[in-house]
Amino acid sequence: MNNNKNILVVDDSDDLTHVIAEFLSIYGYHVFTASDGCDALEWMEKKAVDAVVSDIHMPRMDGFTLMTKIKNKYPDTPIILITGFSVSEAKKMAFEKGADAFVAKPFHLKELKNVIDSIFSPLR
Repeated sequence: MNNNKNILVVDDSDDLTHVIAEFLSIYGYHVFTASDGCDALEWMEKKAVDAVVSDIHMPRMDGFTLMTKIKNKYPDTPIILITGFSVSEAKKMAFEKGADAFVAKPFHLKELKNVIDSIFSPLR
């Protein structure tokens, strides 16, 4: 499958971003990584992305702040928030603040791929 979508994965866990990037690349996504919100915004200044997958709890800039900044500057960019902390409260806050999707950690990579696929679905 070659869908040519650019996905930015933002998480302070290098291991997790690497695993997600490798997995999504198998399905034709072009995946780029950033270790926190500040790095993600710098990255987005240089390269257009079709979607952002971001952890909520990160140093320097958390996922909610990142999402707000992205939605202000790139309002059409879908954002999927992920977290393993206070999942029910985080999910509620994520949607209240404008997230396009939410995935709780730990998750199966296929689950994340299905959520990403769904945000690009023409039936959405």
